[in-house]
Amino acid sequence: MNLTKPQLIIIGAVGLVVLVLVLVFTGILPGLKNEKGKIRANLEFWGVFDTLPDYETAVGNFKKIYPDVTVNYRGFSNVKEYETTLLDSLAAGKGPDIFMIRNRSLPREINKIVSVPPTKLSLIQLRNLFPQVVEADFAPQGAIYALPLSLDTLALIYNQDFFNQAAIIAPPETWEDFESLIPKLIKRDPEENITRAAAAIGGSLKTIDRAGDILSILMLQTGAKMVSDDFGAATFASNEGLNALNFYVKFADPESQAYTWDDSFPGALDAFSEEFVVMIFDYASAIPEIKSKNPFINFAVSPLPQPESADRSVAYPDYWGYAVSRQAGRYQNIAWDFVIALTTKTNNARGYFNKTRKPPALRTLINERLNDPDLDVFVRQALVARSWPQIDPDGIEQIFSGMIESVVTGGSSVRDAIEQAEESVTRLMQRRL
Repeated sequence: MNLTKPQLIIIGAVGLVVLVLVLVFTGILPGLKNEKGKIRANLEFWGVFDTLPDYETAVGNFKKIYPDVTVNYRGFSNVKEYETTLLDSLAAGKGPDIFMIRNRSLPREINKIVSVPPTKLSLIQLRNLFPQVVEADFAPQGAIYALPLSLDTLALIYNQDFFNQAAIIAPPETWEDFESLIPKLIKRDPEENITRAAAAIGGSLKTIDRAGDILSILMLQTGAKMVSDDFGAATFASNEGLNALNFYVKFADPESQAYTWDDSFPGALDAFSEEFVVMIFDYASAIPEIKSKNPFINFAVSPLPQPESADRSVAYPDYWGYAVSRQAGRYQNIAWDFVIALTTKTNNARGYFNKTRKPPALRTLINERLNDPDLDVFVRQALVARSWPQIDPDGIEQIFSGMIESVVTGGSSVRDAIEQAEESVTRLMQRRL
C-alpha cells in the first residue's frame, strides 16, 4: 500500500509521541521519574476542617518511600467555601490532584474523579479494611472512588443532670422509649409555655441543623427505599417513609402528646448548650462546640434509638473520603498511592487520629477505640451505619426541611408533603444526571 505524504507525516508524529511517552515513563527523559529512576511528582491536595499538621505522619512516611514527591495541602474551614472554590478550580482546569468528597455525594462527584486501579486496592481488601458503609458509599458498583480516614455517626446527646433529676436510669434504646421520656423531661410555666424542651426533634432546618439526617435515618430504620435501583427517581414516599415523617413531625405538633419542640426556639446546639433542651441528635464533631459553649454542662452520649420491632440496628453516617481528580493526569497513580497509604496504613491513620480525635474509619483503629469513653458509641455505630446516595445533599436537605415545615405549619398533609418532596428530589436527580 502506498501512503501519501500527509499520511506519512501523521504516522511519524504519532510515533514520536509514543516514543516520548516511553522515554518519560522509563526515566530516560524528565517526567514522572528523575535521573535516578525515582518517582517525581508535585501533588496538590485539598481538604476541609483539617490542617497540614494533621497529615504530617502520613506525609512524612510517604516521603521516606517517595523522596521526590511533594504533597502540598490546602485546607478550608468552611464547607461551602471549599465546595465553591473546588468547583471553580476544576472548571478552570486548575483543580487539585486529590480532594475530599462527602460520603453521600458520589453521584454528584463521580464525573470529576477516577477510581483506584484494582491492582492497587481490591474490593475484598476494602471490605477487610473498612465498615460495610464505605463500600456502599464509595464503591457501589465495584469500582472504588474514595477512601476515608474518619467516620462519624449521628447519636443521642443528653443532659445527664436532667436525667438524674427525673430519675431516668438509662438513655432510651428504642424510639418508643424515647417518646415515653418526653412527659418526664419537658417543663412548662403556668401558661403552659415550654420553658425546657425534652428534645430537639420535629422542627425544620430553621432550628435543627440535623433535621434532614434525623428524618433520613427514621426512614431507613423503618425500611423505606430512598431511591430506585437505577438511580432514576426518589422512592421514599412509601408507607414506610410516611410512617417515619408522621413520627418525626408529631414532636412539633401542639395537639400531640409528644409535643416538645417549636421552630421559634433557639437552634438545637445553642439550646442544648444553654440547657434549654434535654436531648439532641448530633455527631461527634459537635461535641467540641458544645464544650466550648458551656464548659460546665454535664452531658453524655448514647447510640441512636432504634424501632422496637427492628431486628438489627441502623446508624446514620456523615464523613468524607479522599478521591483522585481526573485532572491529576499523569499523577493519578502516585496520587492513589498517597491516598491508599494515608487511609489504609494503620500508623498513618493513627497519626491522623492522634491529631484530630475524630472517630476512625479503619477497622483496626475502631477495635482500638472500643470502650473509649469518648468514642465507643461512635465507633460501634460505624459498623452498622447506612446512608443513601444523593445527587445534591444540600438541595435534598432543603427539600426535606421544606417538607417538614409544610406539615408542621399546616400547609400540607403528611401524604401531600412527602409526595411533593419525592417529586422534587426526582427532578433534582434527573436534572443533575
